[in-house]
Amino acid sequence: MNSANLSRREIENQFKWKLEDIFPDDAAWESSFSELKNSLPQLTAFQGKLTKSAHTLLDFIKMMHQSEELLGRLYAYAHMKNDQDKTVAVYQEMYERCSSLLVQFNQAVSFFEPELLQLGDDDLLAFFKAEPKLKEYHHFLNNILRTRAHLLSAKEERLLALAGEVVQAPAEVFGVWDSADIIFPEMQDENGKPVTISNGLYGKYQQSANRRLRKDSYMGLYKPFLEHRNMLAANYSAIIKNHIFQARARHYQSTLEAALDSNNIPVSVYHNLIKSTHARFQPLHRYNQLRKKLLKLKDGVHDYDLRAPLFTTKNKEYSWEKAKQLCVEGAAPLGKEYQSLLGKSYSGGWIDVYEHKGKRTGAYSSGTYGVHPYVLMNYNKTLGDVFTLTHELGHALHTWYTINHQPFVYGDYPIFLAEVASTTNEALLQQYMIDHAADKTEKMAYLNAYLDKFSQTFYRQVLFAEFELQTHELIEKGEALSADKLDELFGELYQTYHGPAFTLDRETKALWSRVPHFYYNYYVFQYSTSFTASFALAARILKNGKPAQERYIDFLKSGNSRYAIDTLKTAGVDLTTEKPVQTVLDYMNKLLDELEEML
Repeated sequence: MNSANLSRREIENQFKWKLEDIFPDDAAWESSFSELKNSLPQLTAFQGKLTKSAHTLLDFIKMMHQSEELLGRLYAYAHMKNDQDKTVAVYQEMYERCSSLLVQFNQAVSFFEPELLQLGDDDLLAFFKAEPKLKEYHHFLNNILRTRAHLLSAKEERLLALAGEVVQAPAEVFGVWDSADIIFPEMQDENGKPVTISNGLYGKYQQSANRRLRKDSYMGLYKPFLEHRNMLAANYSAIIKNHIFQARARHYQSTLEAALDSNNIPVSVYHNLIKSTHARFQPLHRYNQLRKKLLKLKDGVHDYDLRAPLFTTKNKEYSWEKAKQLCVEGAAPLGKEYQSLLGKSYSGGWIDVYEHKGKRTGAYSSGTYGVHPYVLMNYNKTLGDVFTLTHELGHALHTWYTINHQPFVYGDYPIFLAEVASTTNEALLQQYMIDHAADKTEKMAYLNAYLDKFSQTFYRQVLFAEFELQTHELIEKGEALSADKLDELFGELYQTYHGPAFTLDRETKALWSRVPHFYYNYYVFQYSTSFTASFALAARILKNGKPAQERYIDFLKSGNSRYAIDTLKTAGVDLTTEKPVQTVLDYMNKLLDELEEML
């Protein structure tokens, strides 16, 4: 199914998600929007009263969370409606209105944390004794008190809440331009016919054995980014300045400390990840040398060669039905219930499958409390797309277990843990594919694919994390970031990470300009920490069976009921040490040994 040039109405309903499970229609959304907007004064009416009694505090928290739950449903519906077709103005407007309502909600409750901080530890203990139902919120309240030094007065908190939409503007600008306004050039397909490059087609061609297709799609994809490089540099600088504004307003020493503190992650974890990786570039350099040799790349390994298959196998396409089947079979070590939930996701309208005109690029999982999770795909029949599907379903099942086993207050998981379940799914599917290879050549192809995960999911994301840290630190020191400076910084890192076998192109230096995650405020490092954690978890599940499986399902159920670092330690992974990174990259060397022995 070549759907890239189809409109949404031309896609069959069986391949679309069912957003009516959130709201039956736009009218119901509008009704709930008005209901929430009109109820905000009821929240504001609590101002000045929270410390008077435990019962008043409990009543406010309950009302605040009821409003927040409804706001989550409003936002989920609006943003997914907007993402499914960004050419529909009404959904752009609904999304913007929802963002505005979020700001109004934050303004209405901005007094909560400053008033709570007026309570001393003894006062709070007395509240817990006076109102037993408050005990459910013990971790929630303690987490707020933990950040006492960074919370401001009620008036100052209100000002920061008012700035909410302004802070997100650069990310919105990039998202709209990247999804709706960007114009890609044409290239010749494998049959010599003209075809317009799209993100989905680019992803497919980057995994092609045909180097001409890889190079042409790569150079073509970067053409609009190079043409708009100065705008993109200014936009990226703006989001960094917003991060600096927020961090300094709350008296943090750096943007990194501010970003990680929301999940109580020590900055040493971030620095340790980069340091540990720098000490172990050898496996990636070794892999690139092998790639150069096997593909006979006399001019070196270019960025458009990094996802090319190393072995000549039949160019497999994976139908949507086959992809679903593989995801279920790969998840067998997680148990029958887990597999049954995957089946439910296929038949229950959780997934929006195919690329079409106006649809947001890439893939993600999204959810809101009280409704099943959703997955956006742009499925294009490649093995990479199969792994993207199992990745996003890992997120979705993490969401499902959390919202079905935690109260609303803990009904989400910390961002730091967000990529653990997704990459655990990938690790299990990868091992399944290797174990069930039809022959030696296919097994080598799957080993190749697994090694690509170490390259693309671990090293690449650490590289991105280091670039993000460097750019923030430069602006924090008062330096400016031009497009040339960003190209220089990114290019130097890319060459250092990939080693002597790698050849750096002009387009690769500009890769920073097309990474949407750079607008997420120190998000990307968590792909690498999660890859590290999930590798350890998957290895235990495969080795120890049911006990490890049950421990992992408990991890999925934990939500936000503990600090993220503690949740991982309970699951058996300590990311405050260098050992997890060392173990992962030692295993990459073992995979390279196995592959070279087979050769």
